[in-house]
Amino acid sequence: MCARQRPSNAEVEKQLDGLLSGADQAMVNAFTSGFRVSQIKLAISKHVGEPVVSLALESAQVVALGILVRELMDQAAFMSLYRPFATILPGPGYQPPAPVDRQIAAFLARLPGLSGPVAAEIATVAKILSEPPKAAAPGPPTGPTPNAPGGAGILPAGPPPFDPSAQYAAAWKSVIEAANKAGRTNSFRAAQDGAEMAAPHDGSGIVGYAGVAAGGIFMRDMLTVEQVLLLYEPFSAAIPYENLA
Repeated sequence: MCARQRPSNAEVEKQLDGLLSGADQAMVNAFTSGFRVSQIKLAISKHVGEPVVSLALESAQVVALGILVRELMDQAAFMSLYRPFATILPGPGYQPPAPVDRQIAAFLARLPGLSGPVAAEIATVAKILSEPPKAAAPGPPTGPTPNAPGGAGILPAGPPPFDPSAQYAAAWKSVIEAANKAGRTNSFRAAQDGAEMAAPHDGSGIVGYAGVAAGGIFMRDMLTVEQVLLLYEPFSAAIPYENLA
């Protein structure tokens, strides 16, 4: 969801759009319309509601189109398009994550250089992920439909609302709990403090989020990969997780 809204990604998608003019039109159509797209959208909608369905579908389509013209793209541009899937579904040339200490060191080394539009983009994504979870809107009734004979016509409950900030908060809570249970609290805090010290203290507002990202990396062996990537998400375009080596 965040990747689709990043200014840096929008620029790469413009490049992709130009390259598609010379691509096999039948293949382009297969990724953007027709029965296959309807199937994918239906599958996604079973797990999340709108507008997440549309964003997830668009993200998958952009990646598929990027693969279609990958040989014509700059490698860095292709990697930025593929990034939402890079660690969960490794693409061409992606290597297993480096040891944790190397990842932390690489992250800390890159933090001081973040500034300007790059830092602003990080702060924007971080704000989206850290806003207080929104109260769930009342959904449709799931009991008997009024006036239905014999209580028939029960409406099935749809997928729960998807709130990125709630997911982010839950992932961070899991990190803290895992560190406490494993007796790693002091080392975990040291990694977090190191990142906060290395991040630019220029008013961009990314200091605390650098600590969160470092904490997620440090505890990655006790978390799901999705939790690690979510905690790292604000920095994923500026310092790609898969490049931390």
